[in-house]
Amino acid sequence: MTQIATTLAPMPAQVTATGGSPVVAALALLGLATAAGLSVLIAYEALKGYRGTRDRAMLFLAVGIVLLTGGPIALRIMLPTFTETPESLRLLSTTVSELLGLGCILYAIYGQP
Repeated sequence: MTQIATTLAPMPAQVTATGGSPVVAALALLGLATAAGLSVLIAYEALKGYRGTRDRAMLFLAVGIVLLTGGPIALRIMLPTFTETPESLRLLSTTVSELLGLGCILYAIYGQP
């Protein structure tokens, strides 16, 4: 019988980043994930306040915080990852999300929700 020797060379983990080092890219993603997590935590606390008092200003505050921070972060990561969206449309969508978030927060502060 003939034995065939198979050797599998371990494949090195190759991480590449466009425009910078992988360490900087990883730190940037970690920072974005932290900011998104904190915005969700703050929005959750505002929603708890809304459920307890039924003050609609708290609801607008929660929505505004998510649109101001979480929305742009998600769009900046998801659009280039899953679609071929042009840079100009990505910039427009994140700016619109930020403006809507600021509008909700201003309405929560100064409006009569």
